[in-house]
Amino acid sequence: MIFLNIIICEDNKEYIEKISKITKTVFEDRSLECNIKAFNIYEEAINYIKSLNSYEDCLYILDIDLKQEKNGLSLGREIRNIDEYKGEMIYVTSYVHQMQSVFKYKLKILDFIDKGYDIENSIKEALNVYIKIYKDKIENESLIFKVGGNVFIIKPSDIICIETDKSKKKIIIYTIKNEISVNLTLKEVQKDLSNQFVQIHRSIIVNKEHIKMIEDINGDLYVVLTGGMKEIVSKRREKEIRACVIQ
Repeated sequence: MIFLNIIICEDNKEYIEKISKITKTVFEDRSLECNIKAFNIYEEAINYIKSLNSYEDCLYILDIDLKQEKNGLSLGREIRNIDEYKGEMIYVTSYVHQMQSVFKYKLKILDFIDKGYDIENSIKEALNVYIKIYKDKIENESLIFKVGGNVFIIKPSDIICIETDKSKKKIIIYTIKNEISVNLTLKEVQKDLSNQFVQIHRSIIVNKEHIKMIEDINGDLYVVLTGGMKEIVSKRREKEIRACVIQ
């Protein structure tokens, strides 16, 4: 399942509504789910972006003139410091003469749209390009699982851990967004995982990127994962897991 985060920052509420409506229509027409968050205040947009767990699925649609102390170019640069160029960025503005400034800031943008020239079609075209880029990227990098009539496309970076469900002879894949039960064994799925995953117990594999800390509890070692999940580490794997966290 493809689920995308669309973050809009625009000082004009009329344009916020217009851009949000166009975006929602494009994604619905393509049968894709998206979470649209719109802001007219710089700090609120940044705080929301900082709260996200991943950025590969983010698209930022920004205005340049936010009529605040900091403008949209400063916002773009701060976003790039946070997301490390993992998301895509579109500027929608009336100030087309500032296009060169976007490139001077080294923001790596997908498109620069003039509000005064057929904004609806321009946004639709940019969004369709974004969807194609994103689909190509995740289909090359992601794991695909079929569950009944549903197909789940999951980025490895979104997986927190994978655990054997002994009672149902399945595995449960815990992601930053949901959990999925699949008719596979841990061994079967392990062959498709990169070395960013480590087995901490015979029934649990975790994503090293989601290990927040380790804890000793009554003589047993646990990893604390994204979202506060705690999983026990087998005695024979303690040294390896401690090394992962130190790294």
